[in-house]
Amino acid sequence: MPSAGPYRQTYALSRHFILMALLMVRYGEIALKSPAVRRRFERALGNNIAARFAESGRECRIEHERGRIFLWSNDADFAGKVLSRTFGVVSYSEVVESTSSREDIFRTAIALSKPFFRKSVRFCIRARRNGQHEYSSMELARDAGSAVFVANETLEPKVDLTNPELEIFVDVRQNKSYIYTGSVQCTGGMPLGTQGRMLGIVNNKNDIAACWLIMKRGCRVTVLTDDEELAQPLRRWDPNLKLLSLSGWDISSLARNRRADGLCLGWGVEEFDNQSPTMAGINIPLFYPLIGMSQAEIDGLMARITA
Repeated sequence: MPSAGPYRQTYALSRHFILMALLMVRYGEIALKSPAVRRRFERALGNNIAARFAESGRECRIEHERGRIFLWSNDADFAGKVLSRTFGVVSYSEVVESTSSREDIFRTAIALSKPFFRKSVRFCIRARRNGQHEYSSMELARDAGSAVFVANETLEPKVDLTNPELEIFVDVRQNKSYIYTGSVQCTGGMPLGTQGRMLGIVNNKNDIAACWLIMKRGCRVTVLTDDEELAQPLRRWDPNLKLLSLSGWDISSLARNRRADGLCLGWGVEEFDNQSPTMAGINIPLFYPLIGMSQAEIDGLMARITA
């Protein structure tokens, strides 16, 4: 039986690898799955992150805890770019690790706060815990806030729980704590490769957006196109994306050969009404991810995909 506790994935670590940055990675929908499915999806997400590092010849270390993935890298900027284009990642924070001791947490929070403090800054401490400790989350936030206030007293800071300019977060997990000042929002969705295979026809930018939405739901997409350059934005999200020429293929036969579960089309309502007879002979499920979106919404999505 798999262990229910934390487990570790380590990739391409050499003896001379210096672990400089630690990022705490959050995911969303995965946490709602049954324990066995959650572990499988967590591993898939970790593998997808690690594959990006391996493809660029870089190293990382990944550890899993319930609800979180911890990523060590000696290049925080590169790690952030990887996470921002990895389906399944909801957000991440660059954190400083400490023990769960109150004194260690106070010292770490003070050191972390120093570069951000200025005259009369409004700040607060947000604390949360997972495990058994001698203090409550409220007590920890109050006492850590007092320690940070006193350490920066010459700058006359102000405690503001409602509208702070600076938030310092303390996340205590069992015998460790992680202190940070904010988070970066990412794409979310499901880890790529956890939800089956799809074919996607790409003739225009709307088709790219449709394929991206299907990929966000965890599907591997094989793109059918006569313009490989047009489909390149999708490679930013799946470096192993497979491209096939659209000409000369019978889509139903190709779907059987590729063991595809369906065909993704970037049609809106007008195309659905006017072109649906052309798909009458295809005997696999058809998916229209853009069917309820306006063109302005699709254009906004494309800006995000290509950013």
